[in-house]
Amino acid sequence: MSDNNKKKSVIAVGNFDGFHRGHKKIIMNLKEIAAKENLFSHILTFTPNPKQYLKKEKNLIFTEAQKKRVLEEQKVDRITFMNFIEISHLQAEDFIKDFLIETFNIKYIVVGEDFKFGRNRGGNIESLKKMKGKFGFNLRVVEPEVVDGIRISSTNIRERLFAAKFEEAQRMLGRFYHIEGIITEGDKMGRELGFPTINVKTGNSLLPEGVFKTKVEIDNETFESITNIGRRPTFLGMEKRVESHIFEFDRIVYGKEVKIYFASKLRDEIKFKSKNNLIEQIKKDIENLRI
Repeated sequence: MSDNNKKKSVIAVGNFDGFHRGHKKIIMNLKEIAAKENLFSHILTFTPNPKQYLKKEKNLIFTEAQKKRVLEEQKVDRITFMNFIEISHLQAEDFIKDFLIETFNIKYIVVGEDFKFGRNRGGNIESLKKMKGKFGFNLRVVEPEVVDGIRISSTNIRERLFAAKFEEAQRMLGRFYHIEGIITEGDKMGRELGFPTINVKTGNSLLPEGVFKTKVEIDNETFESITNIGRRPTFLGMEKRVESHIFEFDRIVYGKEVKIYFASKLRDEIKFKSKNNLIEQIKKDIENLRI
């Protein structure tokens, strides 16, 4: 057994989808306890996301890669991505006793007040309070952050992102919302219309549809842009696509990684009677952005 495994740990447990301001508060508490008690700091999260696996939530704020990157930025001693399927059968008490305590040598557990655990989400904060005396660990329940009188949660943020309420979502996240992907070669329809676009293949599942004011980041450079997410009804499209027109940009960037940051929604996607009608609308959209 390594020295790290011998050392008692403080562990923060959660899904951390989107890693919002409430999640940051949990990790701040984790680090504070680790420093004060001389404990090994540990974040435990799950893959796939339990809500996704249980089919309660198909559209997540983060991809697995995004979540991994953000958690690694927290600079704790250890991060564990646990296979949720392997432990989903455990009863609440078994999850704490046989999994957390035995596997990770915990002295402290840090969670948010809505934390649920164990088979069929049978355990909650009251369960943890009863177990801590029985199994000899300490517990810190972190109160939620509130913005505009609303409790910050991944669920509330997802609802706002779907509704394209980006400013509200950003206040809850503590940063601009963005998606990530790879630039792929498209059918050149945007170029034919006079507005060349980058086509983005993304692993993000939360993709509100419409036309948006955005910024695109490529090779650590940021550019003003307008982004369409939808099925291109004017051209009888079926597949949902992400396409961004970058202003005054003429580089070849196929295969590059890209981030798209969302500022506001301009309009819904519309089926136009002709290409000319679509071209005129795009011109108006760009003019509106630059006023």
